[in-house]
Amino acid sequence: MDARQLITTLRLAAVVLVVTGFVGWATGEATAFSLESPFTLAFLLGVACAVASIYLGIFLANRGE
Repeated sequence: MDARQLITTLRLAAVVLVVTGFVGWATGEATAFSLESPFTLAFLLGVACAVASIYLGIFLANRGE
């Protein structure tokens, strides 16, 4: 897998997980932020994927490929 494909995959995963987590969390019965909720975990994992893709994008840009 090419590094650019990895970044693209991370970005796609980030969008899907953040949207799924937010919609599930907003429409669910839980009123508070709970780490036991799968929607909260999906949202946090989406944010982590977004941060990782941004970091890798900057790292590869500075590498001068």
